[in-house]
Amino acid sequence: MQGGAMLELQLDELEKRGINRYKAVVMAAQEARFINDQARLGIIKPESKPTTSALKRLFEGRVVENEEAQSQD
Repeated sequence: MQGGAMLELQLDELEKRGINRYKAVVMAAQEARFINDQARLGIIKPESKPTTSALKRLFEGRVVENEEAQSQD
């Protein structure tokens, strides 16, 4: 249960930055797809699974929202 509490704290931090939980899921999925594509092309050698890396980057603030997706809404 302790891991779940940590995730709640991180989600709260994202919400403070204006990223709700649903937007965070979409952003993490897009980043994971990007990481996976780069790994397949041999551009990067991932240290962990693409989803884990994407979530870590999202919580660190290294993932930005896709502006194209915003303009389609």
